[in-house]
Amino acid sequence: MTMQSSAPLSEAQSSRVRVWSRFLVIASVTLLLGTVARIVWLKTVPDERLMAAAGSHRSDAREPAERGQIVDRRGRVLAASLMARRVYVDPAFIYDRGWERVRKANKSDPTSAATADPFRDVSLALSSILDMPVSKLESTLKNRSDDRYLVLADGLSNEQVDEIRRLHMPGVGVESYPERTYPAGSIASQVVGRVGAERAGQSGAELQHEQAMQGADGNLGFLRDVQRRPLWIDDKDYKPSRDGEDVRLSLDLVVQEIAERNLQKAVKEFNAGGGRCVVMDVDTGDILAIADVLNPRRGWHEVTTDPARSIHPSLGRNRNVTDPYEPGSTFKPFVWAVATELGKYKPESIVPLPHGPYVTKFGRTIRDVKYGGPVSWKTVLMKSLNGGMASAAEKMTFAQMQDCVSRFGFGKKTGVGIPGESEGLVTTPKAWTAYSQTSVCMGHEIGVTTIQMAQAFTTFCRDGTMIPARLTLGQEGESRAFPVPAKRVLPEAIALEAREAMEGVVTEGTGRKAQSERYRMFGKSGTAQLPKPKGQGKGYFEDRYVSSFIAGAPFKNPRIVCLAVLDDPDKAKGHFGGSIAGPVCRDVVDETLEYMGVAPDQDAEKAKMLEKIRKEPDRH
Repeated sequence: MTMQSSAPLSEAQSSRVRVWSRFLVIASVTLLLGTVARIVWLKTVPDERLMAAAGSHRSDAREPAERGQIVDRRGRVLAASLMARRVYVDPAFIYDRGWERVRKANKSDPTSAATADPFRDVSLALSSILDMPVSKLESTLKNRSDDRYLVLADGLSNEQVDEIRRLHMPGVGVESYPERTYPAGSIASQVVGRVGAERAGQSGAELQHEQAMQGADGNLGFLRDVQRRPLWIDDKDYKPSRDGEDVRLSLDLVVQEIAERNLQKAVKEFNAGGGRCVVMDVDTGDILAIADVLNPRRGWHEVTTDPARSIHPSLGRNRNVTDPYEPGSTFKPFVWAVATELGKYKPESIVPLPHGPYVTKFGRTIRDVKYGGPVSWKTVLMKSLNGGMASAAEKMTFAQMQDCVSRFGFGKKTGVGIPGESEGLVTTPKAWTAYSQTSVCMGHEIGVTTIQMAQAFTTFCRDGTMIPARLTLGQEGESRAFPVPAKRVLPEAIALEAREAMEGVVTEGTGRKAQSERYRMFGKSGTAQLPKPKGQGKGYFEDRYVSSFIAGAPFKNPRIVCLAVLDDPDKAKGHFGGSIAGPVCRDVVDETLEYMGVAPDQDAEKAKMLEKIRKEPDRH
């Protein structure tokens, strides 16, 4: 057998081989270069679709800002944020991981019949630690089985945190979070307000100062690996957080407690539907206390309700600024002072009152509790005589009475800053009538807020100037945050004459049961009929009242104003303002001035007579 050698390639064939070889080499090099170029392109200018699929190689860590504190005038903390801890779970991960273990067991041993109930396992492990029923935990997990984040409990103790961490359960973790706390509890809760689950203010100062207190969260950007571990941090990628500002209120926690305690006591004693109390510093306009109580009574058709309080007390509206009321006779000092300034009567002038009801020029009958005939203009205020006030009102023009209302700030918001403040209710000049003229002088046909009344009353406690009310102060040690000059309302001599007449109210008039054994007080009582709410007809209830008392002390150098209002007291227990609201003012004034270190100025002999006076029957 012989072997034949292959025939040599022809020149043409060799040429074709060389061409194809070059082509393949060039094509391969071109393809390789194109691949490299594409890789470089994708690395430098990646397609958005690719970025979405590949994910980011950068991560961001948020640095939460700390919410500012709320403190009282002396720096006592009313609201602060503390770091608390809560347990959270990933229900979807727990479920998948539990059944993944089953699949692995069945794969390693096909004859086994392994099964799992991941949610029940977690519920059994956490039940005793969280003091929650297994059934409740298991139901919660099953209902949220597709969720990736679910908080089971917050406010964990150190012991609970340690026990949870020792479990080493996949899908169960503990995290820290800022929790808003209120060290003073329910005291001043409506003024302070509250923060919701989203760390945002919902009411009170928390809402009013939300922007300043919230601050700004910081951020840290960093390069990470596939396991999300940091690889590189550039200082340019770090933005520090900015903590929120602290807010200092004018409230004094001690005075607030004094006001709330005495108001609550009176509301309970006289079975009132509610009550309000304001204490104000007459030198600065600082509101030292602002209390508001509601007392829903079984079997009563309450005129005033506030459903938000049933959700949380701090969510209720602050009626001291939102709900106007008819001040009744507590409004008389303002009209008395202006009429005196206008020269309609002098304090010693005799007002020619009849020995019966006073009848106005247009035929309206004005009634009083007692009739004594002609009396001095000073006695009109001391004895709270409606006829005498109507007589003066008829001597004033409509414009003068309207100016009286306006110059003391009624019909305008005080700007104290509490959300929902009302400007009150004042009859417009166009609708003003002779009936309005003789009603307003007695504190009827006008609606005021307790803040307006306290602010206006500072006129009599000062030199005839009125200081604006304020609730928010600057930082400790700073001067008034928003300097507003006191407004001249009355000549100093007129303000002092009104103060002297109002001292007679508590020594000889309708407020004798409000007189203090420690301090010379001056003030005015008020007992106004309660207006009927919408849906119950027009006019007033015949036997339901708003009882109030407003006072300043000490007499020569007044330091505070105190106003107490009892809404709809049980007439069977008492309803005259001097008798039921007066003692509230007296007790608040006594405790507050003693706390402030103000020396008593009451005459010792007069003080001995007071206990006897307080035992006398009620009279208006």
